[in-house]
Amino acid sequence: MGLRTLAGIWLGVSLTLVGLALWRGHPWLWISVGLWWIGTGYDAWRRFKGRRPRLWPATLIALIAIYGVGWEVTEIHPLAPFQRFDKMRPYLIALTQPDLLTYPTERQVYRIPVEVPCTHPPSPREIREEAQVWLSADCAQAGDLLTLQGEGFPAGPSLELWWVNPIGERQRILQEGRPLSLQADASGRFRTAFIAPRAVPLGFEPPPGQSQTHFLELHVVRVIGGPRPSEALLEVAEKMGETVAIALLATTFAVLIAAPLSFLAARNLMGGSLPARAIYYAMRGFFNIVRSVEPLIFGIVFVVWVGLGSFAGMLALMVHSIAALGKLFSEVIEHIDPGPVEALMATGANRLQVIRYAVVPQVVPEFVSFAVYRWDINVRMSTIIGFVGGGGIGFRLSEWIRLSAYRQVATAVIGIALVVMALDYVSAQVRRRIV
Repeated sequence: MGLRTLAGIWLGVSLTLVGLALWRGHPWLWISVGLWWIGTGYDAWRRFKGRRPRLWPATLIALIAIYGVGWEVTEIHPLAPFQRFDKMRPYLIALTQPDLLTYPTERQVYRIPVEVPCTHPPSPREIREEAQVWLSADCAQAGDLLTLQGEGFPAGPSLELWWVNPIGERQRILQEGRPLSLQADASGRFRTAFIAPRAVPLGFEPPPGQSQTHFLELHVVRVIGGPRPSEALLEVAEKMGETVAIALLATTFAVLIAAPLSFLAARNLMGGSLPARAIYYAMRGFFNIVRSVEPLIFGIVFVVWVGLGSFAGMLALMVHSIAALGKLFSEVIEHIDPGPVEALMATGANRLQVIRYAVVPQVVPEFVSFAVYRWDINVRMSTIIGFVGGGGIGFRLSEWIRLSAYRQVATAVIGIALVVMALDYVSAQVRRRIV
């Protein structure tokens, strides 16, 4: 390692340690700075005397200081996952029970209005139809314990509880992470307690002194047929197809744009005249700036620009992929065998002829390999883009998470995992055969 490189490393680490000490103000950080300087000075003295370098003590001190600040800033509590596991257990249980199959059913629905939050003293609510249903309170807020009881119900069918928010979105009532389902006893009676769920996102609650009308639905469910794919499974299949299409189009358009631009960002092709070097640095700067912005940010921008949906997600992935593939493609070009290029230039071929006959044949296999690999990446990234309205399975997954529909979330997770595994296998086979 040259002296210039060592000097650069020493200066960079020293500035980092001093900056951390000024930022956090801990005495032990200033001690680390002093020990780093002493250790590096001792290493320099050994090098000057022709002895074997010994930089590892100073390096260890610097790493301890840097990781110590990182540990403090991230507020790591190793025991927290174990101490709070009881809060996660219901969700883990629900995720192990994906909504894959359903049975044709016949439903009889009892609807009980519930005001959220309470603007008056709560009182019992009674519904009288073919059977009688009592709810312990006619108003509540998220987290309140409510009691439901009824009589006059058939003993065989299962009874499901659903909560409907003011805009008509339904979610199952959960108990210990599982959808609450019960049956009437032989006399036709039942009684159960449950927690009122949060059905309205934070920030969308009614103003103080006002309430919104929610509904508690009691479904009497009778099975009338054999198993068939659930609505969640069919929707996941449809949305995964949409997700793969988003990634495919984003990758295809990105390749068509990034491939020609990458030739302008290759040093070995643009290192001649001053205008060529200017184009090279401008294109490299463009790739680096665009790559530094997360696709999620592009997703938010394009959702505002073109509206919710798959088009916004495709544009977000395309823009980021152009920069990422352009950088990779340009590095492939820079590492080609210079022999064919020099041979053509010796014959008097112009720049375009050199690229066409000496560069392109060498880079096409690598271009195809990176394009397939990027498609694999974009399938996974499009799931996250959907969380900000970019369409695909991510958009539906975010809704299920918000509504605490964890059985549907488990179905989506299984669908995503299967598709990603399949595409990973396909892309690996394609790259293996091409490269």
